[in-house]
Amino acid sequence: MTHTTTTTGADTLDTATTVGIQLQRIRHFWPLVLLITLGAVIASAVSAYTAEPSYTGRTVLIVSSPGRVPEEDAVIVRGYIDLFNDPAYQARLRDSTDLPPGTTFEARTAAASSMIFVEATTGSDVGAKDAALALATNFRWDVDAVRRAEKDASLDALRSQLDERRRLLAEGADPVYTTQRIIELETLIQQLQGDSTNQLQILQPDAGIAMSEPSMIRNVLVGFLGGLVLGSVAAVLAALFSPTLGTSHDVHTRTGVNPVVEIPRGGNRRRARARHLGFVRLATRAGHRQVPRPGILAVASPTRTPATGQVARAIAEFWAGEGERIVLLHADMRTVTVQERTAADDAVTVRTAVVEDLLEDPDVPLNRERFTQLLQRLRADADLVIVEAPPLTEDPFAHSACVVSDRTVLVLDRRSGRVGPTREAVELLADAELLGAVLVDPRAGTGRSLFRRTKRGEPVAAVRYERIDSLGPDTTQISPNGHHPDRDAATLLSGKPGGTP
Repeated sequence: MTHTTTTTGADTLDTATTVGIQLQRIRHFWPLVLLITLGAVIASAVSAYTAEPSYTGRTVLIVSSPGRVPEEDAVIVRGYIDLFNDPAYQARLRDSTDLPPGTTFEARTAAASSMIFVEATTGSDVGAKDAALALATNFRWDVDAVRRAEKDASLDALRSQLDERRRLLAEGADPVYTTQRIIELETLIQQLQGDSTNQLQILQPDAGIAMSEPSMIRNVLVGFLGGLVLGSVAAVLAALFSPTLGTSHDVHTRTGVNPVVEIPRGGNRRRARARHLGFVRLATRAGHRQVPRPGILAVASPTRTPATGQVARAIAEFWAGEGERIVLLHADMRTVTVQERTAADDAVTVRTAVVEDLLEDPDVPLNRERFTQLLQRLRADADLVIVEAPPLTEDPFAHSACVVSDRTVLVLDRRSGRVGPTREAVELLADAELLGAVLVDPRAGTGRSLFRRTKRGEPVAAVRYERIDSLGPDTTQISPNGHHPDRDAATLLSGKPGGTP
């Protein structure tokens, strides 16, 4: 036999988007997301509860240039604000100003105004007021330093000329000309001294103090959103590096196998319906086109998990409800599926058996040849024999059970499935006919039967499990569950008159 992996257009991998894959990973690691989000919310709440109020002091500067429209001054103000808020200049300003520890400051303006609001925030009201005034004063002196130097140089030159004219007048120079020149120089000096073009002036040294306290609601909301984002990122990283297989995409990229169906966990009505539809999809894949009738279908998993029995039972109940003769054979000596019994007359029947009970000589070790003969005897009077095989990586017989079967379903446990055992199981199934892989969350929730209702919700017939204890024309005995212990397996499976109550 050759190893084949069935992939159809129904595969979730074919339609999954990158966002969908990440959402699947986040849902799989939702406890991690919840833990990080709760931690962020608690930290934000504690921070808001223990934080001290802060105070913001304000000093107002203004640029007022005579003979110039206010819009031109507003352009100059915008440049001053950019200079004040520059990180490099703020570091220099912080070094040159005596500020309380932890003080933050900024400059801003209102619309197209010629005023600059210098704001300083610290832990006390007095400290905030003094810090704002000190910052505004230092900034004013820094901005006006160049122009002040140029102005002082011009004033010195004019004063020198004025002194020279006065000396000449005292020495007998033309009084008319000299006096007129002295008056012109004095006028220029007065104009230059009164020129405030592009200069910053303190309009209001104390423009008020505002107190602010941290908002509990806002902090908690920010913490919740931040924790949710951080938790989602952590969940995606955990999925990338986790040894478990939580999504179909992880199974495909890390083991090379495409899970053709995903079976979610049970629980509420919506989850139970999704789980039911997943089992229906899986069971229909074991139809006549994929598994010949009469045929043998093996159900195996890399390691021991209750999902193996759930899958085997689901397929058996589905096809028994379709009127086929089904035998559910437990080849795992350590685990037998919990069996449901009912005396309802309209119940469909699934025959179950344990390999150990059907062997003529239980003391002789079970090998592939004896198991093949057993399957041939069961298939002679059954439409489908479903073999619940032992774990592939734990029992050497599991490989033989899968190889001699017509098709094999590989069951992967969403909670405990790991990369290493899954890769090993895929290698072991290289010479088996793989019908497909199924990713199952074994948490079924409430309810015992897997097929209590159809897709539209109408009730279906109950399922009756009948145990075959041995094989043989005269010695077959049925376990005492209320159904004709005098019939052998051939009679039970053939449905001949007198064989069914």
